[in-house]
Amino acid sequence: MAGLMKLGCLVFVFVIAAGPITAKTALSCGEVNSNLKPCTGYLTNGGITSPGPQCCNGVRKLNGMVLTTLDRRQACRCIKNAARNVGPGLNADRAAGIPRRCGIKIPYSTQISVR
Repeated sequence: MAGLMKLGCLVFVFVIAAGPITAKTALSCGEVNSNLKPCTGYLTNGGITSPGPQCCNGVRKLNGMVLTTLDRRQACRCIKNAARNVGPGLNADRAAGIPRRCGIKIPYSTQISVR
């Protein structure tokens, strides 16, 4: 369960990178989930050895969508809820490695513990 909670912001903390602040409504969980859904197999199946292009493209797209603090907070909430729904089968180490595996450079560590 601790690994699952870590996953909340750990999995895709990189997608909530600080971006330009603009006025718009917060992201919906549907938007977040649809972009990250292609990553589920990689995060739950030990036989899949890479996140794959659809996962990486979804992460990049979501990263471009999180423009405000409200967006970043909403994305984090959505990711935590999705992680709880998937359960203990999620691999937190793989989640933390997605930025590197996808060639996405982020200016901070993805090793964040969420309680």
